[in-house]
Amino acid sequence: MEFEDISLNPLYIKNYSLLNDIGIFDYIQKQKIENKELENLIEDAYTISTKKSITELVDYLIECLSSKFIPSDLVIIINQEIINNKLKVLYFKNLKKVTMDIELKSLEPFEEFFKNHNSTISYYIFESEIKDSTLVKCFKKINTEIIIPIIGHSGLYGLVLFGPKILDEDYTNEEVSYIDRLMKFISIGIQNNIHYEHSVKDLKTGLYNHTFFIRRVNEEIARAKRRSECFTLMMMDIDKFKNFNDTYGHIAGDVVICAIANKLKEVLREEDVISRFGGEEFTVLLPETKSVEATIIAERIRKSIQDLSISYEENDLKVTISIGVTVFNWATNHDVSYLINKADEALYRSKELGRNRVTLNKPGLLSRISYLDR
Repeated sequence: MEFEDISLNPLYIKNYSLLNDIGIFDYIQKQKIENKELENLIEDAYTISTKKSITELVDYLIECLSSKFIPSDLVIIINQEIINNKLKVLYFKNLKKVTMDIELKSLEPFEEFFKNHNSTISYYIFESEIKDSTLVKCFKKINTEIIIPIIGHSGLYGLVLFGPKILDEDYTNEEVSYIDRLMKFISIGIQNNIHYEHSVKDLKTGLYNHTFFIRRVNEEIARAKRRSECFTLMMMDIDKFKNFNDTYGHIAGDVVICAIANKLKEVLREEDVISRFGGEEFTVLLPETKSVEATIIAERIRKSIQDLSISYEENDLKVTISIGVTVFNWATNHDVSYLINKADEALYRSKELGRNRVTLNKPGLLSRISYLDR
């Protein structure tokens, strides 16, 4: 029964003054507001569950906060790789993203504290209970009032730091409660995203793994057939990598693999899918890319690796790569295995012809585009 229906009851009308004096109406109004806020929070929780990346989650957090209040400072520190302690720091001034460096290498020193304080807490309590002042030194440049841990099964996934509101008002209890509730859902979203990233990416390089790459190629085959479009698949391999490892060691080899992975991310487009196929082999999916553009991109990759100088133990390491390229024709029934085999054939043709070059596979022949060492 709605309150409006109850208000028409004769007993209600008769006892109106008494109900008003004991605060029943204020209580009902407060409950209405709280119920509405809970409904909004449930909607927020659903929306958060639909976000597919940490960037989307952070954007939605900013949107939610801006409708309530604006903190002068907001810092989000995320441990993207729980095993390797790879931190990502996002800093917002008045909810506008700005650049700031924090000298923080790991969240591990704070693990024990947040085992005992696993929800929203005053920054001053955090600062006073962390005995080693050097650990909180990196936070000094941040004007922080509230700190929230992001805690999951593998430990501390991150920290969120709130500065004072821009209107110099203290956070109300209701606002702190809202932050706490919202961040619980955001934290779950961040944890899920990190675990998903770990499931589809190579831990060493951060590139997509072989299983994810095959899935994306199959999706691209279906899409290309629907739209009568082409796409390109590349396979590349570090030249004479066994000899390199024998000379410099496997740790140096890992450094080189990671450096090449980073260069590929830098050279290629955001929509391209880069994978560590295994060992020193990489594969690339170029959506909506025909042979002419693909060979230009492949040559740009080849040259960027040739020009790359990798520092390791006072050595400047140099390597080259060979690349095989094949283009998917939407009118054929070729599957992912066929495409990989054709790219692999083109790659080994590059090897046979002297390495450090690009070979394009075309239906019916291997068309060689050679770029000799220079």
